[in-house]
Amino acid sequence: MEGNPTKASRLLLRDDSAGQGLLLTTIALLGLGVVMVHSAVASVATPGAWYARVDYRHTAFAVLGVFVLLTAWRLPYQWLARGRRIPILAAALLVVSLACGVLVFVDGIGYSVGGCRRWIRIGPSRYSIGFQPSELIKLALLIFLSAWLTRQGRNVRSFTRTFLPALGVIGVCAGLVITQDFGTAMLIGICSGVVLFLAGVPWYSLLLMVAGAAAGFYRFVVQDPRRWGRILALLDPWSPTNPAAYQPRQSILAILSGGWFGKGPGNGIRKLGYLPEDSTDFIFSVYCEEWGFVGAMLLMSLLLLWIWNARRAAVRCEDRFGAVLAGSLGVLIAVQAVLHVAVDLVVAPPTGMGFPFVSAGGTSLVIMAAATALIVSVANRAQSRRAPATAGLLSADAV
Repeated sequence: MEGNPTKASRLLLRDDSAGQGLLLTTIALLGLGVVMVHSAVASVATPGAWYARVDYRHTAFAVLGVFVLLTAWRLPYQWLARGRRIPILAAALLVVSLACGVLVFVDGIGYSVGGCRRWIRIGPSRYSIGFQPSELIKLALLIFLSAWLTRQGRNVRSFTRTFLPALGVIGVCAGLVITQDFGTAMLIGICSGVVLFLAGVPWYSLLLMVAGAAAGFYRFVVQDPRRWGRILALLDPWSPTNPAAYQPRQSILAILSGGWFGKGPGNGIRKLGYLPEDSTDFIFSVYCEEWGFVGAMLLMSLLLLWIWNARRAAVRCEDRFGAVLAGSLGVLIAVQAVLHVAVDLVVAPPTGMGFPFVSAGGTSLVIMAAATALIVSVANRAQSRRAPATAGLLSADAV
Protein backbone atom coordinates (compact mmCIF):
# COMPACT_ATOMS: atom_id res chain seq x y z
CA MET A 1 0.00 0.00 0.00
CA GLU A 2 1.37 3.38 -0.97
CA GLY A 3 1.53 5.99 1.81
CA ASN A 4 -0.33 9.18 1.02
CA PRO A 5 -0.40 11.80 3.79
CA THR A 6 -3.31 13.66 2.20
CA LYS A 7 -5.69 10.70 2.41
CA ALA A 8 -7.40 9.42 5.53
CA SER A 9 -6.79 5.75 6.15
CA ARG A 10 -9.47 4.09 8.22
CA LEU A 11 -7.51 0.86 8.65
CA LEU A 12 -4.33 2.46 9.94
CA LEU A 13 -6.04 3.68 13.10
CA ARG A 14 -5.82 0.16 14.48
CA ASP A 15 -2.01 0.51 14.35
CA ASP A 16 -2.04 4.04 15.76
CA SER A 17 -2.00 3.60 19.53
CA ALA A 18 -1.72 7.35 20.17
CA GLY A 19 -4.79 8.08 18.07
CA GLN A 20 -6.72 5.26 19.70
CA GLY A 21 -5.75 6.51 23.14
CA LEU A 22 -6.89 10.06 22.35
CA LEU A 23 -10.23 8.90 20.98
CA LEU A 24 -10.97 6.58 23.90
CA THR A 25 -9.91 8.99 26.66
CA THR A 26 -11.84 11.86 25.07
CA ILE A 27 -15.02 9.79 24.81
CA ALA A 28 -14.55 8.67 28.41
CA LEU A 29 -14.16 12.27 29.60
CA LEU A 30 -17.22 13.35 27.59
CA GLY A 31 -19.27 10.54 29.13
CA LEU A 32 -18.09 11.45 32.62
CA GLY A 33 -19.00 15.07 31.90
CA VAL A 34 -22.58 14.09 31.02
CA VAL A 35 -22.90 12.23 34.33
CA MET A 36 -21.45 15.08 36.36
CA VAL A 37 -23.48 17.86 34.71
CA HIS A 38 -26.70 15.90 35.24
CA SER A 39 -25.71 15.41 38.88
CA ALA A 40 -24.72 19.05 39.38
CA VAL A 41 -28.01 20.50 38.11
CA ALA A 42 -30.37 17.72 39.19
CA SER A 43 -31.82 19.67 42.10
CA VAL A 44 -32.00 23.05 40.39
CA ALA A 45 -33.21 22.10 36.91
CA THR A 46 -35.53 24.80 35.58
CA PRO A 47 -38.87 23.93 33.97
CA GLY A 48 -39.64 24.89 30.39
CA ALA A 49 -38.44 23.81 26.95
CA TRP A 50 -36.15 20.78 27.11
CA TYR A 51 -33.31 22.62 25.41
CA ALA A 52 -33.40 25.35 28.04
CA ARG A 53 -32.20 22.78 30.59
CA VAL A 54 -28.43 22.75 31.08
CA ASP A 55 -28.21 18.96 31.49
CA TYR A 56 -30.18 18.12 28.33
CA ARG A 57 -28.34 20.74 26.32
CA HIS A 58 -24.99 19.46 27.56
CA THR A 59 -25.88 15.89 26.60
CA ALA A 60 -26.84 16.99 23.09
CA PHE A 61 -23.55 18.84 22.63
CA ALA A 62 -21.59 15.90 24.06
CA VAL A 63 -23.14 13.66 21.41
CA LEU A 64 -22.27 16.28 18.78
CA GLY A 65 -18.73 16.38 20.16
CA VAL A 66 -18.38 12.61 19.76
CA PHE A 67 -19.64 12.89 16.19
CA VAL A 68 -17.10 15.63 15.41
CA LEU A 69 -14.34 13.61 17.06
CA LEU A 70 -15.08 10.40 15.12
CA THR A 71 -15.42 12.12 11.75
CA ALA A 72 -13.07 15.12 11.68
CA TRP A 73 -9.91 13.08 12.41
CA ARG A 74 -10.26 11.52 8.95
CA LEU A 75 -9.68 14.90 7.28
CA PRO A 76 -6.01 15.61 6.39
CA TYR A 77 -4.70 18.34 8.68
CA GLN A 78 -2.36 19.50 5.87
CA TRP A 79 -5.33 21.20 4.21
CA LEU A 80 -5.11 23.89 6.86
CA ALA A 81 -1.63 24.94 5.67
CA ARG A 82 -2.34 25.15 1.93
CA GLY A 83 -1.64 28.42 0.16
CA ARG A 84 1.25 30.15 -1.57
CA ARG A 85 1.87 33.20 0.59
CA ILE A 86 -0.30 32.45 3.61
CA PRO A 87 -2.26 29.40 4.82
CA ILE A 88 -5.58 30.35 3.23
CA LEU A 89 -7.93 28.03 5.10
CA ALA A 90 -6.29 28.72 8.47
CA ALA A 91 -6.38 32.47 7.83
CA ALA A 92 -10.05 32.33 6.77
CA LEU A 93 -10.94 30.44 9.96
CA LEU A 94 -9.15 33.07 12.05
CA VAL A 95 -10.93 35.95 10.26
CA VAL A 96 -14.33 34.31 10.76
CA SER A 97 -13.62 33.75 14.45
CA LEU A 98 -12.56 37.38 14.92
CA ALA A 99 -15.69 38.59 13.12
CA CYS A 100 -17.79 36.52 15.51
CA GLY A 101 -15.82 38.02 18.39
CA VAL A 102 -16.76 41.51 17.22
CA LEU A 103 -20.44 40.54 16.99
CA VAL A 104 -20.44 39.86 20.72
CA PHE A 105 -20.40 43.63 21.30
CA VAL A 106 -23.32 44.30 18.92
CA ASP A 107 -26.59 44.91 20.74
CA GLY A 108 -29.26 42.40 19.79
CA ILE A 109 -26.68 39.79 18.75
CA GLY A 110 -24.28 39.52 21.66
CA TYR A 111 -25.47 39.01 25.22
CA SER A 112 -23.97 38.62 28.67
CA VAL A 113 -24.26 35.99 31.39
CA GLY A 114 -23.12 36.73 34.91
CA GLY A 115 -21.95 40.19 33.90
CA CYS A 116 -19.64 38.85 31.16
CA ARG A 117 -20.44 39.60 27.54
CA ARG A 118 -19.08 36.51 25.78
CA TRP A 119 -21.92 34.97 23.79
CA ILE A 120 -23.80 35.38 20.52
CA ARG A 121 -27.49 34.58 20.69
CA ILE A 122 -28.65 31.94 18.21
CA GLY A 123 -32.38 31.43 17.68
CA PRO A 124 -35.21 32.30 20.12
CA SER A 125 -34.07 33.45 23.55
CA ARG A 126 -36.31 30.95 25.34
CA TYR A 127 -34.06 28.10 24.17
CA SER A 128 -30.92 29.74 25.56
CA ILE A 129 -28.85 28.70 22.54
CA GLY A 130 -25.61 30.61 22.36
CA PHE A 131 -22.19 30.51 20.72
CA GLN A 132 -18.98 31.60 22.47
CA PRO A 133 -16.60 33.10 19.88
CA SER A 134 -13.62 33.19 22.25
CA GLU A 135 -13.50 29.36 22.15
CA LEU A 136 -13.21 29.43 18.36
CA ILE A 137 -10.69 32.28 18.44
CA LYS A 138 -8.18 30.39 20.59
CA LEU A 139 -8.39 27.32 18.35
CA ALA A 140 -8.20 29.29 15.10
CA LEU A 141 -5.25 31.35 16.34
CA LEU A 142 -3.18 28.28 17.23
CA ILE A 143 -3.95 26.69 13.86
CA PHE A 144 -2.99 29.85 11.97
CA LEU A 145 0.23 30.43 13.90
CA SER A 146 1.27 26.79 13.50
CA ALA A 147 0.63 26.86 9.76
CA TRP A 148 2.20 30.27 9.15
CA LEU A 149 5.33 29.84 11.27
CA THR A 150 6.20 26.42 9.82
CA ARG A 151 5.86 27.40 6.16
CA GLN A 152 8.83 26.63 3.96
CA GLY A 153 11.15 29.62 3.75
CA ARG A 154 9.77 31.30 6.87
CA ASN A 155 12.64 32.65 8.99
CA VAL A 156 11.26 32.20 12.49
CA ARG A 157 14.30 33.93 14.02
CA SER A 158 13.53 37.20 12.24
CA PHE A 159 12.25 39.74 14.75
CA THR A 160 10.68 42.16 12.26
CA ARG A 161 9.34 39.75 9.62
CA THR A 162 8.10 36.97 11.87
CA PHE A 163 7.88 37.78 15.56
CA LEU A 164 6.35 41.27 15.33
CA PRO A 165 3.59 40.25 12.85
CA ALA A 166 2.81 37.18 14.98
CA LEU A 167 2.74 39.35 18.09
CA GLY A 168 0.32 41.70 16.35
CA VAL A 169 -2.08 38.87 15.51
CA ILE A 170 -1.87 37.54 19.06
CA GLY A 171 -2.50 41.03 20.44
CA VAL A 172 -5.62 41.49 18.29
CA CYS A 173 -7.06 38.13 19.39
CA ALA A 174 -6.26 38.59 23.08
CA GLY A 175 -7.34 42.24 23.08
CA LEU A 176 -10.71 41.34 21.62
CA VAL A 177 -11.63 39.10 24.54
CA ILE A 178 -9.64 40.51 27.46
CA THR A 179 -12.18 43.13 28.56
CA GLN A 180 -14.83 40.55 29.46
CA ASP A 181 -12.92 37.25 29.57
CA PHE A 182 -9.49 37.75 31.08
CA GLY A 183 -8.99 34.02 31.69
CA THR A 184 -9.40 33.14 28.01
CA ALA A 185 -7.16 36.03 27.00
CA MET A 186 -4.51 34.72 29.39
CA LEU A 187 -4.87 31.22 27.93
CA ILE A 188 -4.51 32.65 24.42
CA GLY A 189 -1.29 34.38 25.43
CA ILE A 190 0.20 31.29 27.10
CA CYS A 191 -0.60 28.91 24.25
CA SER A 192 0.50 31.38 21.59
CA GLY A 193 3.85 31.68 23.34
CA VAL A 194 4.11 27.88 23.27
CA VAL A 195 3.47 27.86 19.50
CA LEU A 196 6.18 30.45 18.94
CA PHE A 197 8.60 28.49 21.09
CA LEU A 198 7.85 25.16 19.37
CA ALA A 199 8.25 26.81 15.96
CA GLY A 200 11.74 28.00 16.90
CA VAL A 201 11.26 31.67 17.78
CA PRO A 202 14.17 32.78 20.04
CA TRP A 203 13.31 32.70 23.73
CA TYR A 204 14.51 36.25 24.31
CA SER A 205 11.94 37.56 21.84
CA LEU A 206 9.22 35.95 23.92
CA LEU A 207 10.17 38.19 26.85
CA LEU A 208 8.18 40.96 25.14
CA MET A 209 5.07 38.82 25.61
CA VAL A 210 5.83 38.56 29.32
CA ALA A 211 6.06 42.35 29.54
CA GLY A 212 2.77 42.71 27.68
CA ALA A 213 1.13 40.15 29.98
CA ALA A 214 2.32 42.07 33.03
CA ALA A 215 0.89 45.31 31.64
CA GLY A 216 -2.42 43.58 30.90
CA PHE A 217 -2.53 42.11 34.40
CA TYR A 218 -2.05 45.53 35.96
CA ARG A 219 -4.64 47.20 33.73
CA PHE A 220 -7.38 44.56 33.84
CA VAL A 221 -6.81 42.94 37.24
CA VAL A 222 -5.05 45.28 39.65
CA GLN A 223 -7.12 48.28 38.53
CA ASP A 224 -10.37 46.31 38.42
CA PRO A 225 -11.92 46.09 41.94
CA ARG A 226 -13.94 42.98 41.09
CA ARG A 227 -10.96 41.02 39.72
CA TRP A 228 -8.60 42.30 42.39
CA GLY A 229 -11.09 41.10 44.99
CA ARG A 230 -10.61 37.59 43.58
CA ILE A 231 -6.86 37.87 44.14
CA LEU A 232 -7.47 38.89 47.75
CA ALA A 233 -9.94 36.01 48.13
CA LEU A 234 -7.21 33.65 46.98
CA LEU A 235 -4.99 34.88 49.80
CA ASP A 236 -7.78 34.67 52.40
CA PRO A 237 -10.74 32.51 51.28
CA TRP A 238 -12.20 32.64 54.81
CA SER A 239 -12.55 36.43 54.82
CA PRO A 240 -16.03 37.43 56.08
CA THR A 241 -15.81 40.88 54.47
CA ASN A 242 -14.76 39.98 50.91
CA PRO A 243 -17.74 38.82 48.79
CA ALA A 244 -15.33 37.28 46.26
CA ALA A 245 -14.17 34.78 48.91
CA TYR A 246 -17.53 32.98 48.94
CA GLN A 247 -16.90 30.77 45.89
CA PRO A 248 -13.36 29.68 46.89
CA ARG A 249 -14.59 28.93 50.40
CA GLN A 250 -17.45 26.75 49.16
CA SER A 251 -15.10 25.03 46.73
CA ILE A 252 -12.71 24.09 49.54
CA LEU A 253 -15.59 22.80 51.69
CA ALA A 254 -16.91 20.69 48.82
CA ILE A 255 -13.52 19.07 48.18
CA LEU A 256 -12.75 18.45 51.86
CA SER A 257 -16.18 16.97 52.57
CA GLY A 258 -15.63 14.35 49.86
CA GLY A 259 -13.01 12.50 51.91
CA TRP A 260 -11.32 9.47 50.39
CA PHE A 261 -14.24 7.92 48.52
CA GLY A 262 -16.81 10.72 48.32
CA LYS A 263 -20.47 10.86 49.22
CA GLY A 264 -21.52 8.95 46.14
CA PRO A 265 -22.76 10.08 42.69
CA GLY A 266 -25.63 12.52 43.07
CA ASN A 267 -25.24 12.89 46.85
CA GLY A 268 -23.25 16.12 46.91
CA ILE A 269 -24.48 18.94 49.16
CA ARG A 270 -22.64 22.05 47.94
CA LYS A 271 -24.32 21.85 44.53
CA LEU A 272 -27.68 22.50 46.21
CA GLY A 273 -27.37 26.24 45.73
CA TYR A 274 -24.28 26.75 47.89
CA LEU A 275 -21.61 26.63 45.16
CA PRO A 276 -22.24 28.96 42.18
CA GLU A 277 -21.25 27.75 38.70
CA ASP A 278 -21.23 24.17 39.94
CA SER A 279 -21.66 22.68 36.46
CA THR A 280 -19.00 24.83 34.80
CA ASP A 281 -16.21 26.66 36.66
CA PHE A 282 -16.37 24.49 39.80
CA ILE A 283 -17.39 21.10 38.47
CA PHE A 284 -14.13 19.56 39.73
CA SER A 285 -15.15 20.53 43.28
CA VAL A 286 -18.54 18.88 42.82
CA TYR A 287 -16.81 15.81 41.41
CA CYS A 288 -14.45 15.59 44.40
CA GLU A 289 -17.33 15.87 46.85
CA GLU A 290 -19.19 12.98 45.22
CA TRP A 291 -16.26 10.77 44.15
CA GLY A 292 -13.65 11.66 46.76
CA PHE A 293 -9.86 11.72 46.55
CA VAL A 294 -9.69 8.31 44.86
CA GLY A 295 -12.14 9.39 42.18
CA ALA A 296 -10.21 12.63 41.66
CA MET A 297 -7.00 10.63 41.11
CA LEU A 298 -8.78 8.47 38.55
CA LEU A 299 -9.99 11.58 36.72
CA MET A 300 -6.53 13.12 36.72
CA SER A 301 -5.05 9.82 35.52
CA LEU A 302 -7.47 9.87 32.60
CA LEU A 303 -6.41 13.43 31.79
CA LEU A 304 -2.72 12.54 32.06
CA LEU A 305 -3.29 9.61 29.69
CA TRP A 306 -4.85 12.04 27.21
CA ILE A 307 -1.87 14.42 27.54
CA TRP A 308 0.61 11.56 27.13
CA ASN A 309 -1.02 10.41 23.88
CA ALA A 310 -1.15 13.99 22.57
CA ARG A 311 2.58 14.32 23.28
CA ARG A 312 3.27 11.05 21.46
CA ALA A 313 1.38 12.32 18.43
CA ALA A 314 3.45 15.52 18.36
CA VAL A 315 6.83 13.90 18.99
CA ARG A 316 6.41 11.14 16.41
CA CYS A 317 5.27 13.46 13.62
CA GLU A 318 8.04 14.19 11.11
CA ASP A 319 6.05 17.01 9.50
CA ARG A 320 6.97 20.28 11.21
CA PHE A 321 3.50 21.78 10.87
CA GLY A 322 1.86 18.66 12.28
CA ALA A 323 4.26 18.49 15.21
CA VAL A 324 3.74 22.13 16.18
CA LEU A 325 -0.03 21.88 15.67
CA ALA A 326 -0.43 18.74 17.78
CA GLY A 327 1.90 20.09 20.47
CA SER A 328 0.16 23.45 20.76
CA LEU A 329 -3.35 21.98 20.82
CA GLY A 330 -2.26 19.48 23.45
CA VAL A 331 -0.86 22.30 25.56
CA LEU A 332 -4.11 24.26 25.12
CA ILE A 333 -6.25 21.54 26.64
CA ALA A 334 -3.68 20.59 29.29
CA VAL A 335 -3.20 24.18 30.50
CA GLN A 336 -6.94 24.80 30.64
CA ALA A 337 -7.42 21.65 32.73
CA VAL A 338 -4.60 22.63 35.10
CA LEU A 339 -5.99 26.14 35.53
CA HIS A 340 -9.48 24.78 36.23
CA VAL A 341 -8.21 22.40 38.90
CA ALA A 342 -5.99 25.13 40.39
CA VAL A 343 -8.99 27.44 40.72
CA ASP A 344 -11.11 24.77 42.39
CA LEU A 345 -8.25 23.95 44.78
CA VAL A 346 -7.97 27.68 45.54
CA VAL A 347 -4.38 28.01 44.39
CA ALA A 348 -5.40 30.33 41.54
CA PRO A 349 -8.11 33.03 41.29
CA PRO A 350 -11.33 32.19 39.40
CA THR A 351 -10.75 32.45 35.64
CA GLY A 352 -14.07 31.26 34.24
CA MET A 353 -12.50 28.19 32.60
CA GLY A 354 -14.26 24.86 32.53
CA PHE A 355 -12.68 21.43 32.79
CA PRO A 356 -12.08 20.24 29.19
CA PHE A 357 -14.72 17.74 27.98
CA VAL A 358 -16.38 17.63 31.43
CA SER A 359 -17.77 21.09 32.28
CA ALA A 360 -21.06 22.25 30.77
CA GLY A 361 -20.64 24.41 27.68
CA GLY A 362 -21.66 23.49 24.15
CA THR A 363 -19.15 25.61 22.25
CA SER A 364 -16.26 24.40 24.37
CA LEU A 365 -17.21 20.72 23.97
CA VAL A 366 -17.34 20.91 20.19
CA ILE A 367 -14.16 23.00 19.88
CA MET A 368 -12.19 20.69 22.20
CA ALA A 369 -13.45 17.66 20.26
CA ALA A 370 -12.33 19.29 17.01
CA ALA A 371 -8.91 20.07 18.50
CA THR A 372 -8.53 16.44 19.59
CA ALA A 373 -9.58 15.26 16.12
CA LEU A 374 -6.79 17.37 14.61
CA ILE A 375 -4.24 15.76 16.94
CA VAL A 376 -5.53 12.30 15.97
CA SER A 377 -5.24 13.31 12.31
CA VAL A 378 -1.60 14.23 12.90
CA ALA A 379 -0.93 10.93 14.66
CA ASN A 380 -2.68 8.93 11.95
CA ARG A 381 -0.79 10.57 9.08
CA ALA A 382 2.50 10.05 10.89
CA GLN A 383 1.60 6.36 11.19
CA SER A 384 0.60 6.31 7.50
CA ARG A 385 4.06 7.50 6.47
CA ARG A 386 5.77 4.84 8.59
CA ALA A 387 3.54 2.00 7.41
CA PRO A 388 4.95 1.59 3.83
CA ALA A 389 8.51 1.30 5.13
CA THR A 390 7.47 -1.29 7.70
CA ALA A 391 5.55 -3.25 5.08
CA GLY A 392 8.60 -3.27 2.81
CA LEU A 393 10.83 -4.66 5.56
CA LEU A 394 8.33 -7.40 6.30
CA SER A 395 8.16 -8.34 2.63
CA ALA A 396 11.93 -8.50 2.34
CA ASP A 397 12.19 -10.67 5.43
CA ALA A 398 9.53 -12.96 4.08
CA VAL A 399 11.45 -13.46 0.85
